[in-house]
Amino acid sequence: MEHHSAYGLDLDSLDIVIVDDSRTVLTMIRSMISSLKVARVRTFDRGDLALQAMLHEPPNVILTDLVMSPMSGTQLLHLIRQQTMVPLCFVPVIVVTAHATQKRVAQLFQSGAHHVLAKPLSAAILQQRLVSLLSDSRLMDLAGDRYIISGMRETLLEKRTKIASLEKVRQFHERIVPQAKEHQKQIDDILNHEIVPEHLIPNYYGSRSQQIVSKLHRQAAERAEAETGVSSVRVTTGTAPGRYGRISRRRMG
Repeated sequence: MEHHSAYGLDLDSLDIVIVDDSRTVLTMIRSMISSLKVARVRTFDRGDLALQAMLHEPPNVILTDLVMSPMSGTQLLHLIRQQTMVPLCFVPVIVVTAHATQKRVAQLFQSGAHHVLAKPLSAAILQQRLVSLLSDSRLMDLAGDRYIISGMRETLLEKRTKIASLEKVRQFHERIVPQAKEHQKQIDDILNHEIVPEHLIPNYYGSRSQQIVSKLHRQAAERAEAETGVSSVRVTTGTAPGRYGRISRRRMG
């Protein structure tokens, strides 16, 4: 295992290669990096031409676009990380893309990218990532016939596990919140003296909750009777005629 080739260097000693099939983007990124007073900046509008030049003279850092032709940024990254590409295989790669989906970013990290930046590119973020590379002590591990960043697979697995857990929580809330709202509405109706037949009370909260709701039923009926002094309506359960059980009326006074 070895450190990447920019580890421990100073910013002003960096030799940086930029690869993008848009000359406008090349000019923009070159201007951003040149303002940092690095030692050297080379630009290429094709991945295959960049690869030939870098094999002859490896840089310290590579910035590459993702979607290019005839060689894409993903293909360039895969070739660079091959064991046979020593010492080029140890050069840190920053991928710049306008298509930064969660799945694609994970694939790029698994393929050996050190950072993934979204377009439009921010000069401040680019500088921050370059500076962080200089103290990035993660080693390059040989996995089969290619190099990857040490610990990256474990980090991605941990993130996927957390995302899966959050998704389960989200699904649980989507399922339980409507039930909780309906339950609260039943209680609010009882407290407002709007008596609901007991057999219509949902039972997904357990027998204890049903006992509490039944007690609220009785208290609400008693308050209604005391306040009106006219009559009360009591709903009882059990075998009785009618859809909602047996309803008895008693005239007061």
